[in-house]
Amino acid sequence: MTALRPMTADDLPAVLALQTQGYPPALHDAAPAFLSRMAMAPAMNLVAWDDAGLSGYLVSHAWISGSPPPVDTVLSPPPSPQCWYVHDLSVGSQARGTGLAQALIAAGAAAARAAGLGVSELVAVEGAAPFWEKQGWRARPLQDPALAAKVAAYGASAVFMTKAPI
Repeated sequence: MTALRPMTADDLPAVLALQTQGYPPALHDAAPAFLSRMAMAPAMNLVAWDDAGLSGYLVSHAWISGSPPPVDTVLSPPPSPQCWYVHDLSVGSQARGTGLAQALIAAGAAAARAAGLGVSELVAVEGAAPFWEKQGWRARPLQDPALAAKVAAYGASAVFMTKAPI
């Protein structure tokens, strides 16, 4: 297994390139959005490199429950974070099926628990909800119109999901 480490600004060109392989342009984050998340939670933003290059990354941070941040937005730390928000997980084709996704999730979750967070939220996009269900997240009904609008901004197939405990 490739060693995981915190994401740095030097990783961003490769991270941005890998992002284009897994997500449509409407879901791409630019470097400033990544940098803001890295600054908020260095231990929750991870990369894995192998001989072929960047094999995967996780972008996550402490956030406000029930309020997924918009795509490609520069964030500041919330005053009272309530959840571990998983913003982006991407694994290159050379590393799929190796357990790298689960290793990134486990390391991010450990950092979130160390920060005192016990609940996780995410928006599954592009048909990824079954993957996240296998990892223990569950779809959450969108009864709040404000939450429904935020999730809809991630695309027609977006699913808001939660996991507790992490």
